[in-house]
Amino acid sequence: MAALLSIEAIHTAYGLSKVLFGITADIHQGECVCLLGRNGVGKSTTMRSIMGLTVPSQGKIVWKGEDITGWAPHRIARAGIGFVPEDRRVFAELSVWENLDIAARAARRPGPWTIEALFDLFPQLAAIQSRMGGFLSGGEQQMLTIARTLMTNPDLLLLDEPSEGLAPLVVDMLLEKIGDLKKGGLTILLAEQGLAFSLALADRVYVLEKGEVRYTGPSSALRDDKDLADRLLAL
Repeated sequence: MAALLSIEAIHTAYGLSKVLFGITADIHQGECVCLLGRNGVGKSTTMRSIMGLTVPSQGKIVWKGEDITGWAPHRIARAGIGFVPEDRRVFAELSVWENLDIAARAARRPGPWTIEALFDLFPQLAAIQSRMGGFLSGGEQQMLTIARTLMTNPDLLLLDEPSEGLAPLVVDMLLEKIGDLKKGGLTILLAEQGLAFSLALADRVYVLEKGEVRYTGPSSALRDDKDLADRLLAL
């Protein structure tokens, strides 16, 4: 079966600073795949390369059989890839409801996700729908950013470090909600440092080190072999 998304030997740099050195990975329909590794190994740059925010200098990104390397980010989003960035980027001067509404208007993609459906997924957002984005807690911002991205009805959801900086109770809630999305059939590419969070969701993992894939395999291999996980991810 052909991959939904293929990352084919991409090299990506910021100016003269090279970050990715031939990353290759694929994601199939309905999978949750996780990019694991410490800060600075290239997880976020891989996400940015997929979304066209940092265009690879070599290699290509193939989406549903089509080479999308170099496409503008808005075109990639409208093709069905949704991106939840690490820094969240909620509109501080818009309410929760307005943040969601503006995303739906921009996306123009039909699908199951409506504001009402997202309030069912995140009841906490329904309770604060009139609150301005700038007055939300970190956890509320993360929920809103995920919900706003789902408003575009993506076929693939990219989540960049969704648990970073959040309280343990909020992390547990996000884990449950992302798990619900996976059970609903949404394909997910997750970039995370948190091993327990990642392994609770992922079907397969790619461990990155210094801009290269050091290991790939089923997440169960890391769950079942602590020595392997320690070797791959030790600080």
